[in-house]
Amino acid sequence: MSDDQVSQEEKIARRKMAEARKLFEKRPEQGVEAMHELLEMYPDFIDARQWLADHYEETEQTRKAVTQYEEMLRQDPENDEIWEGLQRVDPVTAERLQRFRHVAPDPFMKGERDTSDFDDLDDMEYEDEMDESDSSDEEKGAPFRATPADDDLLLDDDEEEDFGYEMPAWAHEQDAEYRQQLDANRNFCDVLDGFDLFWQDPQGWSHLLGECRAPGDADWVQLEDLTPAATSSLHVGPPTVLVFPDHTRMPLALPLTNPSLVIGETYRMALTDQEMLFALGFGIHGLIGQNAEYIWAAEHVAEHSIEDCEIRLRVLRGAADFTVGWNEGLPREETIRIAKLCHAWELRAVLSADRAGLVACGSVDASCRALAAMIGDPGDAPTVSVDGFLEQFEAVPVGELASIPLNHDPWTDARYAAYRIQMLKWWATTDDYQSLK
Repeated sequence: MSDDQVSQEEKIARRKMAEARKLFEKRPEQGVEAMHELLEMYPDFIDARQWLADHYEETEQTRKAVTQYEEMLRQDPENDEIWEGLQRVDPVTAERLQRFRHVAPDPFMKGERDTSDFDDLDDMEYEDEMDESDSSDEEKGAPFRATPADDDLLLDDDEEEDFGYEMPAWAHEQDAEYRQQLDANRNFCDVLDGFDLFWQDPQGWSHLLGECRAPGDADWVQLEDLTPAATSSLHVGPPTVLVFPDHTRMPLALPLTNPSLVIGETYRMALTDQEMLFALGFGIHGLIGQNAEYIWAAEHVAEHSIEDCEIRLRVLRGAADFTVGWNEGLPREETIRIAKLCHAWELRAVLSADRAGLVACGSVDASCRALAAMIGDPGDAPTVSVDGFLEQFEAVPVGELASIPLNHDPWTDARYAAYRIQMLKWWATTDDYQSLK
């Protein structure tokens, strides 16, 4: 390529790369730092990323090398040489990312998704993709219709064991797909590892639960009686249930040595026994298949605005000390991309939890009323109706209800809860739910 064909920007980038390489020969650490500074200015300059990847491979810093390869593949997913480099450095990650190159069309995302999973989260726009002219009775009322995954994306039994996750029968159709993408992201796995240390360290979290009491001590014996009914419906053992003396807009699943479920004391007055079964089922879902571990880690990465539950904030702040440095050296755009991936999974994971609540409760009306009471104003919780809750969003199209920005929490956002209620009503009409019922 002649100089006339090279942009001025590329000329500057190449000159700075040459300067960084010369500096590396005399002062290696400063040379590497200069190469990172170059990429902050020109994040799409693949030659600099390849140089860093080669350096980290030579110095046996595999995680950092993989990070550079992942970013290069995000920019150029069809580059065989980059795939070969990643395969050489980390065959397991290369195999997983190859599997996710062709992802199914997403009912949450606008239009058809790109064939590369490295770009599918750049623009998180949502809309209702249901064909309003479709007159099929079976499909009426479905706010979004999930499209099955491509055959080459589905896992056989052995591969499911590799992920350590067997999708429950009630889970949202794309829950596992997005969780597997989180599994394939090394930086997210670093956050998971940090949280794992937090869950294993009683000094790290026990004081956060100091205000919680056993149901008997909180004079809520009925809660102890309801828990076995909920766990029986979901075919799992009972967790330790704790009562928090305030409102929680969601039951909090804590994957401690003794799996625990924290319930806000306001539920006692706000929910009937049947509605309480929904809340218990919703929370117990988090204690199945390591869901809670992923939920808390995703919340940490996505940095949602959480202002409504003190105990959630305490847990996230306490665990933050164990995850310091998870995004060290990552370009800002890559950190944002991982946050968007966490957000995309959570949008589906909360729908899975809703379905678990419905399975435990057995009544769609009670489930939707419980959801409205949990998410709405705590002062109105005992009397709020589903219709009353939805009225505030009656002018908002269903597709826009699902379109919450990255800083909004999918688990407690009121607008998304309105979408969740409609999605739960639809799922209750499906053969999948009827077979579980």
